[in-house]
Amino acid sequence: MKVLPEILSKYQYLANPITLSVIGWLLLYLFFVFFVFFYRLFSINGWIKRENSSLNALLMGGVLSGESSLNSCKERVEKIDKTVLNACVEAAKKEAKKGLTFLAIVSSTSPFIGLFGTVVSILIAFSHMGNNTSLSLVAPAISEALVATAIGILVAIPAYSFHQILVSKYEDLISILKMQRDFIIND
Repeated sequence: MKVLPEILSKYQYLANPITLSVIGWLLLYLFFVFFVFFYRLFSINGWIKRENSSLNALLMGGVLSGESSLNSCKERVEKIDKTVLNACVEAAKKEAKKGLTFLAIVSSTSPFIGLFGTVVSILIAFSHMGNNTSLSLVAPAISEALVATAIGILVAIPAYSFHQILVSKYEDLISILKMQRDFIIND
């Protein structure tokens, strides 16, 4: 039971409720960044695989596979034309983009959230110092305050990287769908 007070006395930034809130917020972001990335990566990779096999079937036999998103769209209308196929591709774009906005928001805001925690921690540290300031008092307080910024950057890096990976997958998927659309229109 004495372990927690020892940790809190050693790491003063854990005692500051603002810094704790910021770190908690950023760790929650980090959890959701990984969740969104892996969920979307597996779903888009499966979708790309299905659309690739549909494109190959279309190119080899001229028949669109039942697994294709365009085929399910094609079955719902009586007459297929360019407008309907474009609408199907746009619907697929909307579905494929899910999660990208969240990753973009996290990658751009998490450093600022961390910086907010740092600024508040530094202000609190300076307010407790009073007139007796020396490097030995200021340095630990500032180093502890910088933890929030470090965590903010730590969250932003995978969020940005994962966003870029998913954008690349998204573009691959849409190009395959457009190739299918163009083949159907020209056939």
